[in-house]
Amino acid sequence: MSRKKGSEKTGGRQKGTPNKMTLEIREAYKNLIESNIDNMEVWIKTIAKNNPEKAMDLLLKLSEYVVPKLNRTEIKDLTNIETLLQMTPEQRHQRILELKKKLNETG
Repeated sequence: MSRKKGSEKTGGRQKGTPNKMTLEIREAYKNLIESNIDNMEVWIKTIAKNNPEKAMDLLLKLSEYVVPKLNRTEIKDLTNIETLLQMTPEQRHQRILELKKKLNETG
């Protein structure tokens, strides 16, 4: 029996929980990478000899699986450069602390 349109979903996986197949594929991929670390270094060095740009591109693509991408954060009402130049070092330091606080509150 289907649920009525607009009614709240019940049962099933909770939001954000990957399914079993996804977990198994990720684990298999992780094991494949870990067991080929030495080979990957050789492969990348070999590629870099003829095409350093391609080797760098591969490293960047692989890094996405290790280093999470950061979300972009926008802070509105930034102090303009003229105002910053007129501030004392202590005032600039204080302004940096205020902006960091805002950043932490939004992130």
